[in-house]
Amino acid sequence: MSTAVWPPLPPDALKKAEDESTARELAWLLDSLQETLASLKSGLEECYALLAPIEPGSTLVISSPRSESIKGHITRVGTRIVKGTLALRLRTHAPLNLTLNTTHPLLLSPLTTLRTLLNQSLDMVAITRWTGDRHSAPFISSQLHLLHSLLLEAISVLKGPNLLTPVHSAESGTSTPNMISAPPGQAWFESPPDPETFTPPLPPTLSLHLTLLDSTLLLTLRVLEPTSTQPTPISRFALAIGAQRRLEHDEMDEVFLYRGEEVRVREKVRVEGSADPSLLSLGAKLGALERVVAERRKGLQVLMGVGEEDGDD
Repeated sequence: MSTAVWPPLPPDALKKAEDESTARELAWLLDSLQETLASLKSGLEECYALLAPIEPGSTLVISSPRSESIKGHITRVGTRIVKGTLALRLRTHAPLNLTLNTTHPLLLSPLTTLRTLLNQSLDMVAITRWTGDRHSAPFISSQLHLLHSLLLEAISVLKGPNLLTPVHSAESGTSTPNMISAPPGQAWFESPPDPETFTPPLPPTLSLHLTLLDSTLLLTLRVLEPTSTQPTPISRFALAIGAQRRLEHDEMDEVFLYRGEEVRVREKVRVEGSADPSLLSLGAKLGALERVVAERRKGLQVLMGVGEEDGDD
């Protein structure tokens, strides 16, 4: 069964009526988006609060399952690691017990980036609500596009870098491969921690790098050797006859510039820390906010009669 208007409207009148109906729907949606923006502001503030430097922070286990390579724990307060101990028993390095120097907290650059993105998102919401024309569909659509981009970038920071080798989970004891693109500026060799961050000081033959992976902390240790170092005749002979093997990993054939010196990675161990409740909650909240913005933006584009690419201009 179909419904028809009687008496039938001329095409011009029907088009005018459709346009007026769409305009009313668009006006209603723009007004309702003000409530959505207020809700987004509250949600972003909750996310920001989860990164606040509130004592006692989150104490996390950092230990490799089924081996003694790495055993220890660290405490995160806000965007910094403020205390912790690590016992290292690596295959190509002398045993080492490290204690974090409480006067030199370790800054987590991904969380600093994340906090900046949350600040920018809050500013974007404030500009959208109070600065521009709240009744201008193109303006609101453009602002929602920018806000959506910020939220996607924040989520990508929590997801973490591209991993080509297995990661040991302190929670499950399993190893899983990860294939996520690494954010620029977070490479381990670009911004190594101050050696004085630890007691005893971190030796130049050891790299320690903390980042994020799926809303949890990921510790990567690398044993380094200068490219100028030549293997001894005994070592070359042992490698040739198979009595000694190189430790295989995804960086074994690469050369890196670390603290002004070209180095190779002899050994590489990754350990995923225990679950951080605040970061897990932050990831869930950001995902929910991103979906809300995507849905509202899509509805606005439908009423504006534009596609995804047109709406981004």
